[in-house]
Amino acid sequence: MPVDTALSDLARPIESDQPWPRPSCPNCQAGYIGFSSPIEDEGHDSASARNHPAFEPEWISGTFAIRGQCENPECQQAVHGTGDYRVNYSQKSSRDDEFEYQGNSYSSYYAVTHLHPPMLMMPIPKSAPDQVREGVLRASRVLFTDPGLAATALRATVERFLTSEGISATRSNGQFRNAHERIKEWRNADPNRPPVADLFFAVKWLGNAGTHEDSDLTTMEVLDGARVLDEAFHRLFTGPDIDAHAQTINAAKGPSREP
Repeated sequence: MPVDTALSDLARPIESDQPWPRPSCPNCQAGYIGFSSPIEDEGHDSASARNHPAFEPEWISGTFAIRGQCENPECQQAVHGTGDYRVNYSQKSSRDDEFEYQGNSYSSYYAVTHLHPPMLMMPIPKSAPDQVREGVLRASRVLFTDPGLAATALRATVERFLTSEGISATRSNGQFRNAHERIKEWRNADPNRPPVADLFFAVKWLGNAGTHEDSDLTTMEVLDGARVLDEAFHRLFTGPDIDAHAQTINAAKGPSREP
């Protein structure tokens, strides 16, 4: 399963009265989360501005809360979300999928900043080490709240994988090694590894950008990094599992069944 496209949709402002994205359930990963209508709470400054003689609806803003639930009847996991909203001109989709302003009609636009439990940023292969699983979960928790921190956590996930592969995080004198050096050591140990190492380097660069104090990484850019890391882990974990299963089918010349 690739990176959930619904996460990209949740990273964009969602207009009131428009359907909300339905991300995969973080609990069962079989159902989808259906969201109810957001509950708005206008901010203090916004409410105070209503008395201004030049007040316009575009001045309205505040926070919102939303509740979702897994549509799988055997799961029904609840998800709670929060974020910011603002009011602006309403838009509608035309036949060519372009958007156009609708006169003086207004809508609320909701920007998600937090979901709990978090939506998994990327699928986690069953055969991946526990360290990798925890790294993806840490990145997913802050995806909407702090994209820079999420990118840093993705880079740390690569380092967690390297540790599980026996690539030491420290030198003999106790000093920490940087991610670039560790990826190179892992890459050079096997001639088949350079293509995957290139994917790791890309995630590392995004993580480096996320650590800067002036980082302006967006959620969409972090999700692009998740797609790269997902491909790396697919090649390392999922691909070999599928190859091994195919070999058992070939050996049996049909379904592989226990006697």
